Amino acid sequence: MNLRKITFFQNMIPWITLKTLISCGLLFLFFQGVKSQTLQDYIKEAKENNPELKAFRNALKVSEERVNEVGGLPNTTIGTGYFVSEPETRTGAQKAKFSAQQRLPWFGTIKARKETASLESEVSKNELEIAIRKITLQVEQAYYNLYELKARQNVLTKQEELLDTYIKIALKEVENNRASTVDVLKLNIAKNNLQNEKEILKGEILTSETVMNQLLHRDGFDPLIVPDNLFIPDEEPTMMLDDITFHPELMTYDFLNDLLDKKEDVNTKEALPSIGVGLDYVIVEERPNIDFSDNGKDIVMPSLSLSIPIFSKKHSSRSKQYELQKEEVYQKREASQNSLENMMEKAINNRITARINYDTQQKNIEQAKQAEQIIVSGYETTQLDFEEILDVQQMLLNFENEKVKAIAQYFKQTAILNYLR
Repeated sequence: MNLRKITFFQNMIPWITLKTLISCGLLFLFFQGVKSQTLQDYIKEAKENNPELKAFRNALKVSEERVNEVGGLPNTTIGTGYFVSEPETRTGAQKAKFSAQQRLPWFGTIKARKETASLESEVSKNELEIAIRKITLQVEQAYYNLYELKARQNVLTKQEELLDTYIKIALKEVENNRASTVDVLKLNIAKNNLQNEKEILKGEILTSETVMNQLLHRDGFDPLIVPDNLFIPDEEPTMMLDDITFHPELMTYDFLNDLLDKKEDVNTKEALPSIGVGLDYVIVEERPNIDFSDNGKDIVMPSLSLSIPIFSKKHSSRSKQYELQKEEVYQKREASQNSLENMMEKAINNRITARINYDTQQKNIEQAKQAEQIIVSGYETTQLDFEEILDVQQMLLNFENEKVKAIAQYFKQTAILNYLR
């Protein structure tokens, strides 16, 4: 019996090992898949899933389909009638009448309408591009905001670990009568404050992750991975005012201006006469007891008509409206360009400020760490001054937080500049 049990377990070991390896491999692939998500992956996901962008894409499809709509002719008019009192003609009595008529706009009107609809489609396409840029900017801002919060949380965790070390030292010093219980209490209070900040940050991180997941339009609360090692590059990229000349927000107004020109063209052509072509067919009954060649011959009558817009106040009113709208578009374009230029100047200045703050905090952190080393290095010969330790730790905490904020601020402003390109 014992031999059988041993043999059974020996046979099971390879299977258990294989199963464990497969499970570990799947877990590894899962976490690798999660970690492999970059900012560009999130932006791509938002572009594919964001409901606002889907709405803009549908609006674009509608505007593209409208080109086919305006290219059609007016409805064909078809009529029929029966003669209650039959008029007599030489060839016989008229029994019934069928008619068909088609209105034709003036030459070039349909082409102008299609060109107008095509420009409306270009406006919709440009609005989609603007929406994509804005969603991209929102994703980037949420991403770097999440980075800032998690990086600050990491700073607090490291500071807490350092305080734990100093608390242990302080307890040992109390036993050796080289420190007081008050020192331990002060260290514990500092640790409590760190834990309090960490709890507050948890709520802020949760809110930031919710915003990010909403932008990505995720069904559930999926994990979001952000880097913990961002740094500001050494060289500062440059951007000129000319870079925003072809920004989609400004191009929209250019398209709108061209669209108003096309609408005026359509309006001018619609003020011209429209042509009507038609055909009447009359059924004629044969005259009895008479034999001649056209007896009972049906009547076919082509027709041609003109519809002349004599009272054309609506067309002159439209022309005036288009003229006023063009002035409105021009003013809005000027205002938008000023706004974009101000946004770019502000982003450039804020990014430079972030770099200055980053460099300053780097120096401050190095000097604070040197001060900490000086304090700790004399620990073997003299009593450790926990007041100075707490002061240095508080300075380090502030400097590290400011450094993280500077990094996040730098990349947030870069995201704005990317939107303006």
